[in-house]
Amino acid sequence: MHSYSFSIKTRLWYVDGNILVLSRDESHLRGPVNLKNSWQVTIYKGRITNASHSADLLLDSNFTTGSILFESWVSPSTYWNPLVIGSRHGNPPVYGMRSPKYINGGVKENLGSPKERKLYGCGSLVRRPGQRCFSSVSNIIDLSCVSLKELIKVNSNTDHFNEKLIHIVSDPEILILSYEIIKSKPGNSTPGSDLWTLDSIGMDWFIKTSKVLKAGKFNFKPARRVYIPKKGRKNPDGSQKFRPLTISSPRDKIVQQAMYLILNAIYEPSFLNSSHGSRPNKGNHSALHYIKYHANGVKWCIEADIESNFPSISHQILLNILSKRIGCSKFLALIKNSIKVGYKENGKFYESHRGLFQGNITSPILNNIYLHKFDLFMESLKESFHLGTRRRKNPVYRKISYEISKLKTSAEKKVMRRQLWKVDSKDNMDPKFKRLFYVRYVDDFIVGVIGSRKDTVVIQEKIRTFLSDNLKLTLSDDKTLITHFSKDYIKFLGVHIKGSWEKNKRIQTIVKSDLRFKTRVTSRVVLKAPIEELFDKATVNGFFKKKHGKFIPTNVGWLINLDHADILRFYNSVIRGNLNYFSFANNRKSLGSFVHGLKWSCARTLALKYKLRFSSKVFRKFGSKLKCPTTGIQIYIPKTFKAIKIFGINEPTPDDILFKKWHNKLTKSNLNKCCIICDSRDRVEMHHVRKIEDLKLKARKKVLDFFTMQMAAINRKQVPLCNLHHKKLHDNSFSKGELKLFKEKIKKIK
Repeated sequence: MHSYSFSIKTRLWYVDGNILVLSRDESHLRGPVNLKNSWQVTIYKGRITNASHSADLLLDSNFTTGSILFESWVSPSTYWNPLVIGSRHGNPPVYGMRSPKYINGGVKENLGSPKERKLYGCGSLVRRPGQRCFSSVSNIIDLSCVSLKELIKVNSNTDHFNEKLIHIVSDPEILILSYEIIKSKPGNSTPGSDLWTLDSIGMDWFIKTSKVLKAGKFNFKPARRVYIPKKGRKNPDGSQKFRPLTISSPRDKIVQQAMYLILNAIYEPSFLNSSHGSRPNKGNHSALHYIKYHANGVKWCIEADIESNFPSISHQILLNILSKRIGCSKFLALIKNSIKVGYKENGKFYESHRGLFQGNITSPILNNIYLHKFDLFMESLKESFHLGTRRRKNPVYRKISYEISKLKTSAEKKVMRRQLWKVDSKDNMDPKFKRLFYVRYVDDFIVGVIGSRKDTVVIQEKIRTFLSDNLKLTLSDDKTLITHFSKDYIKFLGVHIKGSWEKNKRIQTIVKSDLRFKTRVTSRVVLKAPIEELFDKATVNGFFKKKHGKFIPTNVGWLINLDHADILRFYNSVIRGNLNYFSFANNRKSLGSFVHGLKWSCARTLALKYKLRFSSKVFRKFGSKLKCPTTGIQIYIPKTFKAIKIFGINEPTPDDILFKKWHNKLTKSNLNKCCIICDSRDRVEMHHVRKIEDLKLKARKKVLDFFTMQMAAINRKQVPLCNLHHKKLHDNSFSKGELKLFKEKIKKIK
């Protein structure tokens, strides 16, 4: 890294005939200010500063960190004190450089930067060794990715119009944050159509991409389309069903992740509580929780699914929706480029004129933005449909209550009260009381109606018309049903849901004002695990086989090459996953048969591994919980299968997680570290491996090279290497000395 210093005179040398005339003392500004010359130093200095900005000239290595530029001016005749002035890409906002000020008596003031112990200036970043601060004009606190946090703050006002977003998405810090978020996910190491992965990525790529993004010239590469089978799904002719999966370039995914961070900051505060899919701090459980505690009293239910949701999104409508909140033309062009980039299939390129790729990181939030218009329509439909404040009382209930009030003996009252419990207190068919309930998870949604079936049919047609006319979407005829919610169950997010499974309401003892009395209790919506469907899915995955209508546990052959402990870990993950997902289920006790079936499947897998033939020999050798003799790991069987009624919705806020993660990654990231072998900081790149478990599996089979073996030993997926040693790694041409250095230094990576 070179260090530059500049000194400017107010007057240059000039030629008089054949004689070179030097400016000498005429250029000085010492003493009284020479206004005749002062404007010249202003122009020269501004030109050099602006040139260094536009050329991204790195000045003075002592003040260069990451992507931030600093210009250092030494003490020429112009100034008595040197100034260090910094500017950033993206954040804080770029301000114009202020000219020097001159006052009587020859006092020189600042170039738009704060003076010592004073906080005014033009808003530029002032950097000195070991310090980091901003002038008061910028009004931005000292935080990494501060522009993103500021964006979240201003968009708490859901009518805020956002400008200059390209400066945020092109900020190298935001790009590095995006890289840190996606780098360890195995799916993001799968190459797209260009065969590039995250391997060999370095700071040069982030700086170059930042410049291209800011110029509005970034182009996404065509995605690669593959087809993956749908387990357990068959076509009418009996053939296997497949679904398309479009894979973007891993390096494009870094930019997509940066775009997602910005879109999420803008739109997340405006999304409604009825939307639960593809949102931070929301998911299957939050949607089911919403149903359980808000759908009471619903009589009719519309189960609906949007047919081919992602492939049917209109690009023009989506861009029109985005333009109402986003005014940055370059950012909108970047989104347009990402959704129209097209894909390659079997070597042939296909253009994309409609729809979103499900392999694109931004697709889920763009789909939510698109369907937010539908959520708002449902909200307005609820308001117009609602009628009355409360249901009228049941005349029969009122009559019996009146008769009880006239009785004098407790025995007579007790008999009449038993009759009262058999009658509904409210008139469920009251035509003057109507309510509408709505919840959506991605493209699946349910609409609950407190009203007549005729009302429900009218609402369904209004929904169909709105989706068709305003969003160019259609409801699936096969998956859209009207169900009597209090008689039949509906299936939503893999759960059977019903208004009431009880023929008679429960009688519960209530204590009030030191008096104990019995009363009826209206149960909430009931959620049940589909036990038979769980067995069917487990059968498809090889845990069971079906014989004479019964599910028989069987071994899972592909697991026998794993260690005893790893086999137990695999089964425990399946058991815990199902128990955790159905923690709220009213029939959670019925999961006991499923869990014990998995236990027997595990025993038969171990019997095959150890060639013990019978499960009884496995239990005799390893105990009732199949304990691993080496690690002590056992099969997980809970003490009770009683419903614990816990929904997984109490996680920390996404903002806290995001910025906490960023601060940790900023200090621990290997991007800013030197080569692990030669300590060089020149062209440092990251060597990536796909999956740590893959490394460990290969290590057991002794098919790993020395270098990758060391990475597996310290549980690392990324290691910094200079360009020279990275090439040597792939050529397998390390010397013995380099191998020794690598083995010693890799242990020091945190």
